[in-house]
Amino acid sequence: MSRRRPLVALLGAAAGIAAGAAASRWLDVVEVRGESMAPLLRPGDRLVVESRSYTRRAPRQGEVVLAADPREPARELVKRVAIVDDVASTAVLRGDSPDASTDSRDFGAVSLTEIRWRVAFRYWPPERAGRLPAATASTPRRIARRPR
Repeated sequence: MSRRRPLVALLGAAAGIAAGAAASRWLDVVEVRGESMAPLLRPGDRLVVESRSYTRRAPRQGEVVLAADPREPARELVKRVAIVDDVASTAVLRGDSPDASTDSRDFGAVSLTEIRWRVAFRYWPPERAGRLPAATASTPRRIARRPR
């Protein structure tokens, strides 16, 4: 047996550990707890989310995101980005089920810095796993005003 094989295995393991450590800063998992995003998301759905520092771009209208609750910053909310105001660096967040949602209608627009994660896909339950469908045509628009 050559000495190369253990070295290659050791390097492969080190690369795997490094990739896992890097991914842990960019990816996380969350569980949906309320009805505010029904029927798209239901309580018990489990989601993989991507850090905004990884995507390096502002949230886009129609995306489902994880944001700090402006009333209780330690709590996170899963909502859809309804409107992005590039000039004010804010976003309006809405739940897909208005009657069951506490969102920007209650607490106003949130700073783009409060949007921490983008929902990448649902991994549980298995029969509904996959990427989330795109926003509907009724989703509000992006505001991109030029400063005067």
